[in-house]
Amino acid sequence: MATALNVFRTVTADLTTADALLYTAPNRRTSIFLSVQATNLTNNTVQVSFYHGSTANVKTALAKNFKIPAGDSMAVISAGAKLVLETGQKVFSSASANNSVQLVMSVLESAND
Repeated sequence: MATALNVFRTVTADLTTADALLYTAPNRRTSIFLSVQATNLTNNTVQVSFYHGSTANVKTALAKNFKIPAGDSMAVISAGAKLVLETGQKVFSSASANNSVQLVMSVLESAND
């Protein structure tokens, strides 16, 4: 069976105060994040952190304690900007309060065959 050259994925998550592993680039794929949107569901300002994780488990902050006003959203990765993950690389995220932020990620997985 042939492997699809390109696969689009939508990944969603409800963030907690712990850094959660949200996505790992699959084997023999390059993952291109087209957008990442975080929405504050509460009536209070919350903070969001979003990290790239290397295959050696080194985290690099893409957004650190970024404040999102009540009922507002932020683009962690917006139109025109891209985040590229190689096989085995990861993304993590957390919020300053449990169940206060929903995250939506649009990802293009491209075969490396």
